[in-house]
Amino acid sequence: MTETVQMDRGPIPGSAMRRAVAGADAASLPQQKELPHNWPLLILIAMIPLQNIYLGKLPTLSGGINFLNLMALLAFFAWKSHRERAVPSHSDLHYPILWFVLIYLVSAVHGIYSLGYVPQRYFSSLKDLFLPLLIFFIVLNSVRDRRGIIAVIIATLFPLAYMFRVFYAQLSHVYSWHYTDDFRFVKGTFMMLGSNELAAFYAAYTFVVILLALYVERLRYRLLLAGLAILNLYSLMYSQSRGAWLAFLAAAFVLLFKTGKVKVLIVALILSLSAPMVIGLFPVSVQERFNSIFVESEEERDKSAQSRIIIWENAIETYKEHPVLGVGYRVFNKLNEYQNKDTHNYYLKLLVEQGPVGLLIFLVILWRGYRNADALWQRADEPLFKALGLGTLAAVVSLGVANLFGDRFTHYPLSTYFWVYLALVVRAKTLLDEEEGKVPAGTPTVNTVLRYGKVAKRQTDE
Repeated sequence: MTETVQMDRGPIPGSAMRRAVAGADAASLPQQKELPHNWPLLILIAMIPLQNIYLGKLPTLSGGINFLNLMALLAFFAWKSHRERAVPSHSDLHYPILWFVLIYLVSAVHGIYSLGYVPQRYFSSLKDLFLPLLIFFIVLNSVRDRRGIIAVIIATLFPLAYMFRVFYAQLSHVYSWHYTDDFRFVKGTFMMLGSNELAAFYAAYTFVVILLALYVERLRYRLLLAGLAILNLYSLMYSQSRGAWLAFLAAAFVLLFKTGKVKVLIVALILSLSAPMVIGLFPVSVQERFNSIFVESEEERDKSAQSRIIIWENAIETYKEHPVLGVGYRVFNKLNEYQNKDTHNYYLKLLVEQGPVGLLIFLVILWRGYRNADALWQRADEPLFKALGLGTLAAVVSLGVANLFGDRFTHYPLSTYFWVYLALVVRAKTLLDEEEGKVPAGTPTVNTVLRYGKVAKRQTDE
């Protein structure tokens, strides 16, 4: 026997953007009490990538305390001061994150002991490393409904147009028909980082924008999101970062495989094998930079690629001398005989500085992040949750590949959105669990299925 039921999924905000993204008509659903937004948190999230503003234009206090740190404290107090948010949520990411913090603290003490002194900005850089982890917990506990999820997603989209404006202005000063190393000075808003970190940002998080554009209902919002995605892709293309390009392609292949687009995946693989034909569609400078990936002789290989190989060899030799705890936090570059450079590979950096335990914890974080994102995408019927799950899954894959070519995990302007989206994924899964648990076993399942902007009706068998 089949019964059709109309259902409610909890508090639905009444804004047009909320209806457009989630696809629900708020007027047709019962309204419940809505939690106030954690406004310091939303401002913090929107400002995170704009390093040129909060470091370049706003004053910094003593001890490396800047505008972001103050907003993080305000966001933390806003979380803890609200009674309905005060009880912290739990997830399978909590313990790996806490172990990750612990191993870095141990490594920091070990590093000081190994060097015999405290390097400049040692504890300040450690504070910056932990900031995204704190934001994960604040987002997870401040966001308790779909309205909050939408607000945080909008906060991550807010800076993108300005980021493109800064990137394009810098690009116009160094643009050349052929590739030159001047392209690498285009940092965009990542004032204290570099072009590779900026490119990794675009490679990881553009998928969230693209998938929201595909799932959103209203045309004007779809066009807006598509426009932001195009700006991101343009910036990624002219970033001239080969590692970011490969990370983006790897994530795209995984998405095609996960969504069952086997034929499209086969065509993509064939086109990848005929790379010269495909690359010929791009600007000449991009073609030249991409083709340098496949250069085999040391004479033709550029200095950047050659230096990475030397550094990786030095890192492996250093690890062999310290196989248990590693050499300690921020120590390898002091020991590296090749220009005192970093490992240019985050996996190797963890291995040589934090030891195999640090590397294992990081791999667990990536795996559980991937598993949570995949579970949300598989379970959810709502376009909003499907886009969030699939987009976060792509971000995990992209960052996993990008970290093969450098540290793309400890710089907070780059890594924070990874933790923000993971927190939203965990919250979305929790919402689904709570809603499914409200109905006693043996009764028809009551759920609002939001599919491409329309409130659908689910049929359940008794």
